[in-house]
Amino acid sequence: MQVLVRIFSSLVLLYAFSSSAFAEKITLAADEWCPFNCAPDSEKPGFMIEVAQHVFAEHGFTIDYKVMAWSRAIREAEVGNIDGIIGAFKGDAPDFIYPDQELSILRNTFFVHKDQTWIYQGASSLEQIQLAAIAGYDYGDELREYIQQSGSEQVSLLSGQDHPLAKGIELLSRKRVDAVIEADPVFWYTAQMLGLQHVFKTAGHADQPQKSYITFSPALKHSERYAEILSEGIEKLRNNGELTIILSRYGLKDWRQ
Repeated sequence: MQVLVRIFSSLVLLYAFSSSAFAEKITLAADEWCPFNCAPDSEKPGFMIEVAQHVFAEHGFTIDYKVMAWSRAIREAEVGNIDGIIGAFKGDAPDFIYPDQELSILRNTFFVHKDQTWIYQGASSLEQIQLAAIAGYDYGDELREYIQQSGSEQVSLLSGQDHPLAKGIELLSRKRVDAVIEADPVFWYTAQMLGLQHVFKTAGHADQPQKSYITFSPALKHSERYAEILSEGIEKLRNNGELTIILSRYGLKDWRQ
């Protein structure tokens, strides 16, 4: 009888441990979008990843960060296969569960070769050029319809999990496209990594700044709790100065200051 009791107790403990370990992992995904989310398991995985790691570690959770194509990351989170996505604007995934606290405020900027004279002057001005944009990204009300309805002769859609922005920057450096649209810090960070930052200049902004978030699956019950934990954690990191320290590792400053 004692042997059976011990076996039963061991099984209960093993099940409890396994369930606890499973519950403590939060899976987040996106395509690489440095300096916000970079290569997993690197010394600098991205400031949004570091913030999530700091915040959720205090509550006993670990972050499982995966890189995949942006459109796939949205689909996987939408059905609950992963817990959330990184660096989303509300237009990217309007039905997701968003924290009260954003993790950046960004605007879409057009980048051109330094020899280019074109400047963005509204969506109609895009008809003069070959634009490169990333498949699955939402670029706001001003550009959404144009990008969705334009053919490949007007818009080159970059896809895949192998850093589509880097592909766009290389195309722009060779003048295979006329302009790339991206958030300022992401474009310049990637261009610098490629040694091409001296080749480009800005050519106008598409819209007003938008808030960017880590946001959670609408299909999972714990998403509301995760969003609340993250909001409280971001505020705590800002108040105790740790957010400034994390941002400084990537050459960034607090967007609210």
